[in-house]
Amino acid sequence: MKSTRTLPFIALLGLLLTCFQTVKAQDNREITPAGTAVEETYDPIVAMLDSLVTLTHVVRYNQLDANCFDPNAVVPGSIPRFTDQEYTERINSIHSPIPLSYNEHVKGFIDLYANRKRGLTQRAMGLSNLYFPLFEQILDQEGLPLEFKYLSIVESALNPIAVSRVGATGLWQFMYTTGIIYDLKVTSYTDDRRDPVKATHAACQYFKDMYRIYGDWLLVIAAYNCGAGNVNRAIKRSGGKTNFWELMPYLPAETRGYVPAFIAVTYVMNYSREHNLYPISPAYSYFEVDTVTVDRPVNFNVLARTLDLPVDVISYLNPIYKRGVIPDVGDNYVLRLPTNKMAQYLASQDDIFTASIPPARPVAPVHSRYRDRDDDERESAVTASADGGTVKYETVTKRVKKSHTVRRGENLGVVAKRYDMTVAEVKKLNRLKSSTLRSGQRLSVYAYVKTKVPVKVSPAENNVARKDTNSKDTTSLTAEQVSGKDSGAQVTTAQAGNDQSSQDESASLKPKFIYHVVQPGDTLWNIAKRYEGVTVEMIKDINNLRNATLKPGTKLKVIVNG
Repeated sequence: MKSTRTLPFIALLGLLLTCFQTVKAQDNREITPAGTAVEETYDPIVAMLDSLVTLTHVVRYNQLDANCFDPNAVVPGSIPRFTDQEYTERINSIHSPIPLSYNEHVKGFIDLYANRKRGLTQRAMGLSNLYFPLFEQILDQEGLPLEFKYLSIVESALNPIAVSRVGATGLWQFMYTTGIIYDLKVTSYTDDRRDPVKATHAACQYFKDMYRIYGDWLLVIAAYNCGAGNVNRAIKRSGGKTNFWELMPYLPAETRGYVPAFIAVTYVMNYSREHNLYPISPAYSYFEVDTVTVDRPVNFNVLARTLDLPVDVISYLNPIYKRGVIPDVGDNYVLRLPTNKMAQYLASQDDIFTASIPPARPVAPVHSRYRDRDDDERESAVTASADGGTVKYETVTKRVKKSHTVRRGENLGVVAKRYDMTVAEVKKLNRLKSSTLRSGQRLSVYAYVKTKVPVKVSPAENNVARKDTNSKDTTSLTAEQVSGKDSGAQVTTAQAGNDQSSQDESASLKPKFIYHVVQPGDTLWNIAKRYEGVTVEMIKDINNLRNATLKPGTKLKVIVNG
């Protein structure tokens, strides 16, 4: 039964709901007229389906589930067609708290999933065997309609690493800010928006928050797509209408197609056999995967070699980890593995943990006498100055403004990632009011380039450096020192050789520095991110920084080993 109650105090609600963020940003495209196919230009729903093509774990196991074939079905490979009356009767027979109805808008999306993109729909059906049991369990715990599981197909086509062109991520397509509100943490190594369990719980909380406001499931779905603020504005512009189909013309363009797409997916998943659709099964189903908690770093390459399991399958089962490793940050993380590999993992986990520990990197003490280069490198990088000093050349990273020409298929997210910028920075720099880009469009961006700049070294500093170098020369030892007469201790030739070896090893571990010139917008975190093995604490220690505040133009020392 559709809700028809009005909201006389909608203006007040509009003020209260400004805190609710949009789950996904809108791109203001236009949905094609009712009864026609969805447009071929960029459509987020179509884009999510198309993303399944890149999932190698699906391609590798690209086989139809033979157990699902109906011997009484139509001829294999054929595409059945049905009348509007048949569609109406079938949709009305689906018992759900969410009001489902058939119209020309829904028909267009049934054509998308059952006909035009039927191959990709079958892949999504196969992936549902992995995710739907989990979704149903959580939805039931939260007291929500189980049909919400079908919304994940509209959102991401069940691609756990799906990223929209505006940055929405994961199975439930959370934007960064909305994810933070719902306790989805994002770090350099992990992204909770990709975690099936955490993201589903967050989506459920969003559904419940919206239902407390609207009391109508279709409006909840609409708000999930465009945000409560857009729904409130649509209600206000419509004169207080709260029926979705009456409100539809006042909603953003994407949302007008979003709710019909949900109804279409719900129908297709319940009547897949009638449309001659059968799942293309991925590597594993929900009941073939088990979980274990780890509190030490795990490298997926090491894990793959030990368990004789493809790396992409491990990454697919553990999409939360962005860099192929479970980091060592003191938290307990969950590792998902095929059930048939779990015993082998438990028997080998100590070896896996040991092999996953990255090789130790020398940590340079903070001391002014450490030079930027080894002595042989320094010789080729210095020239004499007029006053007897020398001039050395230091590598400096600068942030310079460049022009980027948009290529076909590029979006703001791709461009921003290429130049280590955020989407917001690119939009602000180019004064863009929307996220839509056209091929050939020129954008201003900032790029990091390395240059060598001369730095004068005074004669006094040069002499100190030479003395420091000479003091470490083991060839200047006298015979008395080698024999131990000066110190009163007996030193053998073997010991002297060991000392020499230790000094040579120490010299090979001598840290190298480069200088980074702070640019507007730089932070300690994004500076550390640009240099392998560098952390924020290392930068603070080597530069004696007491806080994270940076001033543009400041030269920071950054340790570079190797």
